[in-house]
Amino acid sequence: MKHRGDITKISGYEVPSVDAIIGGSPCQDLSVAGKRAGLQGKRSGLFMEQIRIIREMREASKENGTTEIRPRYMVWENVPGAFSTNGGEDFRAVLEETVRIVDKDAVIPRPAGGKWRNSGCIVGDGFTVSWRVLDAQFWGVPQRRRRIALVADFGGGSAPEILFERKSVQRSIEESGDERKGIAAAVKRDVGEAIGFNYLMGTKAESVGAAIEQSGTLKAGCDDASVCYSINLLQDPVPNREKTTSLGTGNNKSGQGSLGVVVYAIDRAAFNQGRNAKYAPNISTDGIVQTLVSRGPCGVCYDMMHESEVIRESGVRRLTPLECERLQGYPDGWTDIGEWVDNKGKKHESSDAARYKALGNSIALPPWRWVLKRIGRNYNRRATMASLFDGIGGFPLIWEEINGKGSCLWASEIEEFAVAVTKKRIGE
Repeated sequence: MKHRGDITKISGYEVPSVDAIIGGSPCQDLSVAGKRAGLQGKRSGLFMEQIRIIREMREASKENGTTEIRPRYMVWENVPGAFSTNGGEDFRAVLEETVRIVDKDAVIPRPAGGKWRNSGCIVGDGFTVSWRVLDAQFWGVPQRRRRIALVADFGGGSAPEILFERKSVQRSIEESGDERKGIAAAVKRDVGEAIGFNYLMGTKAESVGAAIEQSGTLKAGCDDASVCYSINLLQDPVPNREKTTSLGTGNNKSGQGSLGVVVYAIDRAAFNQGRNAKYAPNISTDGIVQTLVSRGPCGVCYDMMHESEVIRESGVRRLTPLECERLQGYPDGWTDIGEWVDNKGKKHESSDAARYKALGNSIALPPWRWVLKRIGRNYNRRATMASLFDGIGGFPLIWEEINGKGSCLWASEIEEFAVAVTKKRIGE
């Protein structure tokens, strides 16, 4: 895989054409923890560079007489905060710019009430665009990490088939549920028609046959009686829907979580006894469980008391880089690359700080493995891809697991440690 550096300096006319272009433009300007500058922000605005490269590659493919659409697929990953920046206008612009790759005159309206829902689909003339919020906890990852997955199929109707699960299959309608007339009927029932093509704007999951994957709740040890809570050491313990918080790149007081967040587990009965108190005073500190393991139901959990008592009695510590790699689904030691050289020839040693930052900015692999496998099923050959805003090589790692070594042709990234990790693990 060739690293091509700064995305603003890449020409879609010159780089090798691929079947899919995948990228998660930087989310700092879209996150609820950021300044919410939206697509006008310096980093999140790089989404438009992704659109530019796709347009240029498609034009170059036509000029070269290529009959197959290149790229056929675009995948965009970002935080759910993208739904609400600039009053929802940013996500509308993301959809409109994506659709205009195929239909230059398309206009995407705002949703009724102005609020975007967590899933939806656009069905056009020969193309489809779908989006859905995926939470890594439902793919067996012991953390809450919600991300928008947007898939565009510029050459067919597979985008909703990739992101949503059918409730029934052909020839089995009567056995698996009530007979339905398909997507078109669902469109009319839920939202009607708009701008010349069916637009499932934030439809309910049932209308597109979506199903939510489930996995067990994070447990303390291997005991079903435990409940997990997350706590930032700067605030009181707050129940967090029985899940752990996601990895972030910096500490904050919002309860959204951060690298180094401390996770505790308490016995359900003991907590109920003391639930009306500010803290649960009847909880002992005898049941410290093992740290996160790569297999099995155990997690990074500790018994919870008053935070000062926890620190004194339990020896609470931050997650290690290895544990963060496992929380994100990476192989052990993925970011532990030893000595590396930047683009100026200067030598560095990989540090915990660099590893924490890179992992906090990366993707949780399991839900994206699910998405990319479903894209791959649309090809009877090895499919190729390019990775934008590559991070530490999460998307290339998954893609090459599915399509074979060398199927990711090139990547773009400017964070030097992240580039060094990808070069080390994916190769050039």
